[in-house]
Amino acid sequence: MVAKESLYFIVPIFIFSLFFFLIGIPCVACVVILLAFPVLYFFRDPERIPPEDENVLVSPADGKVMSIEELNHPTKGGPYKRISIFMSPLDVHVNRSPLDGQIVSIERKGGGYLPAYKPESVENEKVIIEISSENRKFVVEMIAGIMARRIKPFVSPGEKVKRGQRIGIIMLGSRVDFYFPPCYEVLVKEEEKVKAGLTAIVRIKDEE
Repeated sequence: MVAKESLYFIVPIFIFSLFFFLIGIPCVACVVILLAFPVLYFFRDPERIPPEDENVLVSPADGKVMSIEELNHPTKGGPYKRISIFMSPLDVHVNRSPLDGQIVSIERKGGGYLPAYKPESVENEKVIIEISSENRKFVVEMIAGIMARRIKPFVSPGEKVKRGQRIGIIMLGSRVDFYFPPCYEVLVKEEEKVKAGLTAIVRIKDEE
């Protein structure tokens, strides 16, 4: 399965390829059409089935865990724990909801385009999605990287989402930060590879 956002790139590639074929330069047309394959690979969007354990929250992104911290959110308050995930250009870039809940707000915040693997990239352009569940607030931040210049959320304020549901896409290498209440147990470690909608990253403690 491929994300429909790939059409922004695939359609121009086919148009240029057809143009060169029609003007009698088939070799160039073939070279251009080959560009479609890395685009399709980048925009792959496999089906994902979350773990059966309903007490775990899943990763919002494919990639590698950069850091795990406890801190206040710059605009949402806190305290929160934050798991930051770096998505390389080779990772699937469709992001998913870590839990069942309702979208409270979606905010687009301007910023720079530092490499997403750097801690300072937290100030990059981003889309901030706040999710409410069981009277608790969670935040997923989709953050642009040095190559990523387009962040597209798939959800709207007031919409109910399910754990593992697609909530957006970031085009070309980037970062996703997940903020959650500090009473939740972290199940992953720094440098660990995770997959959106599949990897359990946080567990609800029984006593909470």
